Amino acid sequence: MSIQEYDYVIVGAGLAGCLVASRIASGTHSSVLLVEAGPAATDPRIGVPARWLELCGSTLDRSYRTVPQRGLDGRRLTWPRGRVVGGSAAINAMVYVRGHESDYVAWEKAAGPDWGADRVLAALADVERGGVVPGEPLPREKTADLHPFCAAFLAAAAEVGHRSPPLFTPQDMEGVGAYEITRRDGGRWNTTAYLDGAGGSLTVLTDAQATRLTLDGTRVTGVELEVGGERREVRARREVVLSGGAVESPALLLRSGIGPADHLHEIGIDVRHDLPGVGQNLHDHVQVSLGFRATSPHPVADSSNLGEVGGFVATRPGLPAPDVQLSFAPMIGLNGPVESGAGFTVGPAVTRPTSRGSLTLAPDGSPLVDPAYLTTREDVDTLVAGTRAALEIAMAGPLRSLMADDRTLPDALRTTADVEAFVRAHAQTQYHPVGSTAMGTDALAVVDPALRVHGLGGLRVVDAGVIPTMTTGNIQAPVLAVAHIGSTLILEEHHA
Repeated sequence: MSIQEYDYVIVGAGLAGCLVASRIASGTHSSVLLVEAGPAATDPRIGVPARWLELCGSTLDRSYRTVPQRGLDGRRLTWPRGRVVGGSAAINAMVYVRGHESDYVAWEKAAGPDWGADRVLAALADVERGGVVPGEPLPREKTADLHPFCAAFLAAAAEVGHRSPPLFTPQDMEGVGAYEITRRDGGRWNTTAYLDGAGGSLTVLTDAQATRLTLDGTRVTGVELEVGGERREVRARREVVLSGGAVESPALLLRSGIGPADHLHEIGIDVRHDLPGVGQNLHDHVQVSLGFRATSPHPVADSSNLGEVGGFVATRPGLPAPDVQLSFAPMIGLNGPVESGAGFTVGPAVTRPTSRGSLTLAPDGSPLVDPAYLTTREDVDTLVAGTRAALEIAMAGPLRSLMADDRTLPDALRTTADVEAFVRAHAQTQYHPVGSTAMGTDALAVVDPALRVHGLGGLRVVDAGVIPTMTTGNIQAPVLAVAHIGSTLILEEHHA
């Protein structure tokens, strides 16, 4: 088995991995290897915003499935996760939401001042103005020429009393309007742009599946890979950084014997380091689609991310931040096969879910994904209230006038029991898993406030998995903040 050596080995070329690799390689003279299980981002569909749902379920998607969800009538859900350079950011809807500043109070409580609102929002500001690669600011724009159905949604929301346009700031998110999206010149902006400015000290290895971490006592020394059916080992003189996301990073830890000892014994993996929190605390935004067919279809432009508009509402007084996100799209359905332009969907989601699940391994080493959706009463009640708010907008004049004469859905959702049964039968992922390698200092924390894995040397996790509690809204921006702060901590420790 061939062995190559680098200063840093980063596993996962998604949103976080690309940023971390770029900052380390461009900011030091260190050799950096960025490992990606999927191919380079050459598929032309990646650059076409309206085609992102085609990529879900394609060869660029890991296409995970959850275990049967006891809170969702025993259904198993499809969980898309990118398997390509760019990761899930290459197949997502590109919505950019910074989160509410109160989200980061919980982060700071878990992991200290490096993770409070001031530090996180400052990191995002640096990313936005081009502080990762000079001359590569993060493009953010709102869709000016809205799809007619999206414009009708904004009018309908205003008719029933929702503020529009909203501020959509970390201090004040409530309201309904056009989202910021990471688009440039009508096409997707992908974090692969960071790699172009990283310099010659960065090597990107594609189609390479990480199978196991190598250890020397309590220090991680490298990664075993499978490349083209052959085994390879790469070693890290300074650190291995896991950036595979909330599924792949904990799965790799578990396959390496790092995790809860009882679970590792159960599946026949030798325990190298007993770390109970690996795979725990997994959670996700859960949403439900209220879809309606239009009397007259209207095509969707290639430049549309489909999620041009949406917003945030509080379903009860006294909340620190809105508890429901309303997604809207000019298509029927928000998950799986959809009919673009044939109708529209309003999709309420729980912004701060309290349900907590886990990521474990099957005996063959494949991930068992259990987000435990709607297993707390609070989440159920919030999604029920959000569904009522979404239905009110859908039935307001501007949208109702577009709708085919079909009152099956509103007639079926007359009582609270009706709505609860509906959400349990139809709720799906909003594609935002976090928390399975949470940062902090408590007994179930996997990484410390500097994102170093507790009890091991030479290993960090820098991705969505370290997020201890969910943020309000889509997680693209919070993950960029994690990557920026994480890479800063690495640079400060080794290159100050």
